[in-house]
Amino acid sequence: MRGLLLPALILIVLAGLATVAIRSLELDYRIDAFLPAPADADQALVVDQLGSGPGGRMILAAIDGASPARLAQVSHELAGQWRGLDGVVQVQNGSDVPDPATLEKLMQARFVLIDRIEDRTEPDAITDQLDDRLSELAMGGRQVEQLIRRDPLGLIPELADRLAPASSPQRFDGAWFDPAMERALLIVSSEYPAFASQDQRILVDNLRAAFAEQADAEMSLKLAGPAMIGLDSAERSRGDATRLSLIGSVFLLLILTVVWRSPALVLAGALPLAAGAVCGLAATVVFFGQVHGLTLAFGFTLLGVVLDYPVHLFGHASGRRLNQSARDIAAPLLLGATSTLIAYLAIWTSTSQGLAQLGAFSAAGLAGAALTTLLLPWLNISAPDRLPRRVPTVVYQPWIVGLAALIAVGTLFWQGEDRWSADLSRLSPISPERIADDVDLRRALGAGDVGQLIVINVSTLDQALQTSEHTVEILESARQQGLLDNWQSPSDLIPSTAEQARRRSAWPSPESLSLAISEAAPRFQAEAFGPFMDDLAGLGDLPNLTPEWWADTALADRVNSLLTPTDDGWRALIVPVGLSDPDALSGLLEQHQAAARLIDMRAVSEAMVTAYRIEAGWSLAIAAMLIVVLLAVRLGRLGTTLRVIAPPLAAVACTAAIMSVFDQGLTIVHLVGLLLAAGIGLDFAIFTQTLADRPEQRQRTNRSVLVCAVTSGGVFLILGQSGIGTLNMLGLTVALGILLSWIFARLCQPPCRYR
Repeated sequence: MRGLLLPALILIVLAGLATVAIRSLELDYRIDAFLPAPADADQALVVDQLGSGPGGRMILAAIDGASPARLAQVSHELAGQWRGLDGVVQVQNGSDVPDPATLEKLMQARFVLIDRIEDRTEPDAITDQLDDRLSELAMGGRQVEQLIRRDPLGLIPELADRLAPASSPQRFDGAWFDPAMERALLIVSSEYPAFASQDQRILVDNLRAAFAEQADAEMSLKLAGPAMIGLDSAERSRGDATRLSLIGSVFLLLILTVVWRSPALVLAGALPLAAGAVCGLAATVVFFGQVHGLTLAFGFTLLGVVLDYPVHLFGHASGRRLNQSARDIAAPLLLGATSTLIAYLAIWTSTSQGLAQLGAFSAAGLAGAALTTLLLPWLNISAPDRLPRRVPTVVYQPWIVGLAALIAVGTLFWQGEDRWSADLSRLSPISPERIADDVDLRRALGAGDVGQLIVINVSTLDQALQTSEHTVEILESARQQGLLDNWQSPSDLIPSTAEQARRRSAWPSPESLSLAISEAAPRFQAEAFGPFMDDLAGLGDLPNLTPEWWADTALADRVNSLLTPTDDGWRALIVPVGLSDPDALSGLLEQHQAAARLIDMRAVSEAMVTAYRIEAGWSLAIAAMLIVVLLAVRLGRLGTTLRVIAPPLAAVACTAAIMSVFDQGLTIVHLVGLLLAAGIGLDFAIFTQTLADRPEQRQRTNRSVLVCAVTSGGVFLILGQSGIGTLNMLGLTVALGILLSWIFARLCQPPCRYR
């Protein structure tokens, strides 16, 4: 019992520190955390689009399971109920009735949103508009009377048509439907950003509960969109962190128990793991201020890596005091730990904040665990010889390793550029199912995919609006040439300061316009349009329209998605619809010397991934060279250095070839995994080459390395079962690399020098 007391107390203290650290952490679940830092404005736009994109607070909904008439009825009832929920800014389902806040803002702003004012105020134009109002009165009676009094020239209906989606879904009974008329469609604008997962979860639960109250038993609800993607990614990150950590901890505890069958050694072996976790959490908080959920999910794999150190310590003790074993393994252990530490430090330098966090967490955890392992002899306990007696026999056959490496390198060379993956979305924790749902409902709503965008980057807001207006003039010419069907522009809702001033001055005085209306339509009483004249008289008091003008209205998301402040100014987006010839439109913009560019989102993302991979490749290559230099200096002999380096290098080449063929090409995550596998494989090679001169020593070393391969490879294999692509790629890559590193290290182990 005395041997259990001290390690148990230390473990309790470390567990308490880890618990306090985790509770005080600010967890980050942003879906763009593992994307590379953008190098220019176009790349920043791609990251924004992939992270949240325009309408990042949007929830798309589809209802099915009933006749179109019943679906339309439920759509209207549900829209009304959803509008009353906390956190809902707006609900659209195809109804023509705008919400009061948006209608009032449009009423006030209509005088500066409408162009060609001189044409509208000519006698013939006024007469035509008033004739239309008479027809509306005849059909709608008093229901439309108030609107006509305030808008006799029909400015609001024209604005509604102009601001309507360029391609909207079909309607039935006033509700949106998909082309097959099988699903009623709705759009919910959430008050919360996509990464506010707790608030979004409450809102989604309330949306579903309201649906359950309104819908029939056979009806179903599907929710998609950026808000659902953000919520799903946060919950999957949190769930994987909990699930994988639990499974990994149980796995390691089982290994320790089976191998050592000693409570004292199990507790002592857990100390480096606990110390590594505390150090990793502390470093991440100090250097980043918060921890991403995926960092915690990855963090448990550190346990399998650092468990190698007490395994070596206990395995080389075999009945002796731990201080004797510590002296034997100190040099190779520190050499292997330093090599792996260099690999983690290289990951720390990544421009991706998520990967940088992984590197910081792992580097600090590794250092803390290695030092704690060398302090374990202070516990004054001995290690019984409990390692497995039978270790798989591997004959010295280094030529097999060389042949495998040559085949792997040849395979990679034969693949050419196909060995790489340029899909930026693979670096994001977004579920493929959620992406499929999002694409499905966007197409049903007629929104399509935003593959091409016209981008304006300037220093001031007004420059962005002026450039947008100039670009729209060019697009009018492009539409006449058949290059595109329509577009959405920020200047539709916020004209430039000069254009607003021009339109204000173009309106006649209330007295002049009242006289013109009276002459054009004597059937209306002189005071019939008093509300309209009052609005016109107040035009001088109307402030200039800005993005803030549309806050808390149904048009806020549209404005915010098309007009965004950046670090060095403003970015305006124009979304082309029905673009048939991108090259021709791009040439037209250049011909008119427009300060706007048409960019292909896919091409930019692929170029971004390629540049990121090259940059990261150089960092990892420098880390690999530093490791080689360290080994050469420390080992002193060229032959020994080559024998140590050869197995992990061959394992990396083979792993890269296998993953490139069977995992849709290599990404930066695969490269990181290869570096981690190389660091762990070096540990195997160092021990099998430097502590295997005598039969007894070799037996201890090979048994320890076998246990290390099982623990390290096991936890990374568990990580590879994650449903999150980043963790899945990383886990499987490292697990395969560890397996091959162990096999190759044994194949390259020469016969005993001494008998």
